[in-house]
Amino acid sequence: MKTITYRIPAGKQQTVLPNFMIVGAAKCGTSSLYQYLTQHPEVFMSKVKEPRFITSQFMPFPLNGPGDDKVEAWYVKQYEAYVQLFAEAKGYAVVGEASADNLYFYKDAIPHIKAYIGNPKIIVLLRDPVRRAFSAYQHLRRDHRETLSFEDGLAQESIRMNNNWELIYFYQAVGLYYQQVKAYLENFDQVKIILNEDLQQHPQEALQDILDFLEVDNTFGFDLSLKHNISGVPKSRWLHNMLGNEASLRQLVRPIARKLFDEKTREQIFHKINQVNLSKLDPTQEKPVIDLKEVFREDVAKLSQLIDRDLSIWKLSL
Repeated sequence: MKTITYRIPAGKQQTVLPNFMIVGAAKCGTSSLYQYLTQHPEVFMSKVKEPRFITSQFMPFPLNGPGDDKVEAWYVKQYEAYVQLFAEAKGYAVVGEASADNLYFYKDAIPHIKAYIGNPKIIVLLRDPVRRAFSAYQHLRRDHRETLSFEDGLAQESIRMNNNWELIYFYQAVGLYYQQVKAYLENFDQVKIILNEDLQQHPQEALQDILDFLEVDNTFGFDLSLKHNISGVPKSRWLHNMLGNEASLRQLVRPIARKLFDEKTREQIFHKINQVNLSKLDPTQEKPVIDLKEVFREDVAKLSQLIDRDLSIWKLSL
């Protein structure tokens, strides 16, 4: 793995940067974990959930998939802008960020993390790779970026990769976790592997394990009532678009909502409407599922041995 040398600008030596990173994988619960950790009084999370600063240092822009221009605008590409995300972090014992593309792009991401940040604690979230792939597909259908069937999208994956589409379109490739996880285990002193299934089924226990890893108060009680970044296909495209952060109608309604409800209540109302408006596609109707199980089977077996964890919970099924 190559070495990247980066010289911190004069006068910047005292800046606060992350001492832990949630590096992925995409659609495995990184958004939820980020939101939970922002609640903890000893933890500071970057104001932008997914700055992607590390990958922006080597990503060949522009990204060329449908809607990728909007995604590219979210990348924090300049070091000074990245540092500014942590300007209010002084005094916090634990400072983190959650860029879910760092796991997949490990070959380039790891040397850049070492060059800019050093040896942070690493959290990796993993999920049944078949379910993860279909969740990514539903995410893109939700945002009106994927027009093909799941089967046809998989068939186009190598072409999309060669044409530099955004990571989320790589339904199969992202779920081949073994080499990705192995690289982080070999290059960082402290790496915590968490299964999305544990976070979903036993959230308090999984979060306590994470807090122990971060060495902060593990008795903190999280508000787990909201689900974040839910995938699905909108029943009403108009309503889904209206709920978007940049929607003009939402901009008009927001000042009124602020007068009527506190921030937590507004967030709950928004998430409830969004959740009700999204419907899940039926994965059993998707023909490539059996093929995907076989694609991932060997990789999962190697991963299971690597992390010393029985992964039969995944069952490579939908």
